[in-house]
Amino acid sequence: MSLVLAQRSKSTDPYGRGSGFVNPESESKLKMKTALRLLPMKLLMATLALGAFQAHAATSMSDAEILSVLKQRIDTEKKGVGIVVGVVDEKGSRVISYGYANLADRRLVDADTLFELGSITSVFTGVTLMEMAEKSEIRLKDPLAKYLPDTVTVPSSDDRKITLADLSAHRSGLPALPANLKQNGSDNPYTGFTTSKAYEFLSGYQLKYDVGSRYEYSSFGSGLLAQVLSQRAGTDYETLVKNRIAAPLGMTATGVTLNADLQKRMATGYSGKTQFSAVSGWSFSSFEGAGGLRSSANDMLKFVAANMGQTNVPLKDTMRKLQEPFEPGNRLLLVWGGYNNKFGSSILAQEGKTGGYSSYMAFDKKAGKGVVILSNADISVSDIGNKIINSEFPLAQ
Repeated sequence: MSLVLAQRSKSTDPYGRGSGFVNPESESKLKMKTALRLLPMKLLMATLALGAFQAHAATSMSDAEILSVLKQRIDTEKKGVGIVVGVVDEKGSRVISYGYANLADRRLVDADTLFELGSITSVFTGVTLMEMAEKSEIRLKDPLAKYLPDTVTVPSSDDRKITLADLSAHRSGLPALPANLKQNGSDNPYTGFTTSKAYEFLSGYQLKYDVGSRYEYSSFGSGLLAQVLSQRAGTDYETLVKNRIAAPLGMTATGVTLNADLQKRMATGYSGKTQFSAVSGWSFSSFEGAGGLRSSANDMLKFVAANMGQTNVPLKDTMRKLQEPFEPGNRLLLVWGGYNNKFGSSILAQEGKTGGYSSYMAFDKKAGKGVVILSNADISVSDIGNKIINSEFPLAQ
């Protein structure tokens, strides 16, 4: 508190007095009047500083409190199997975990356990988009059709064409999922969903609303964006992410396909719909950018810290640009959509979910806090993440 008050007290004369001659008596009276005038302001500033300190203190959750929430969620509420929480704050990075990576062998989850990220994959796609735009490999306002074969028809509204930015900002007018995604009758919906099937659906789709008119999250749009970025870079999506993001950040356990060592660290996914029965992980024939990445808490903490600007890496400015409006007069952000300003917060977040996993990544740069939560059950954990950043957020009942 003393530090905050000391910073508040460093101010120039608010009355802007000039340097002309003033006799001693007048100067003495002026000083007394100024002191009396400043007294209410100083009291107000001290009160505000104290309030800010108390508000900051109220947002803090100890590791023991976080662990208690995890135990409650898994043991009492039966809404999880294993949950790993990674926290970034003024103390640095740390991990709190509880539960099992596999119920059969009772293997515990930890900071190195791998999980499916689901739609958090789209954040990696967005960072890649901005990085490629900075290098003039693409432009944000390039039409999607520019990067697709001539045989593919991209829907449009009047003269408004879908751009790469529209896909990233989820205002393309495309649906959350393509109608021909689950025709294989499998619990693994992306198996057999090829690029040609994606193009087939795109060519026959009629937009339900105008391009750019509203925000509506589209995994299909994310997958298309990842597809064209990979093709533009002349590689596959996994290699693109590894080269542009994972390798520069030292994320050695993040990817779509896993080697033997990483596979041993992969948590088994469980479906909450059938009393936590094990389910197979999602595999991708293509379209990995819709949700194909896997990672660990240790790796994701590096990604969160980089997005918060806490690590001096080349991607620091790239990530910062994604946290600002990308066009004048519009508050919409690429990737993130917008800020969650409830309870005085300023949170950017992305949630992910697959057949047997759920994930959440969020940070508040003003509060200096970030969190990643990975779970091997298909039940949302976003409420826990928000609660860790700001205790005013309620936990799900």
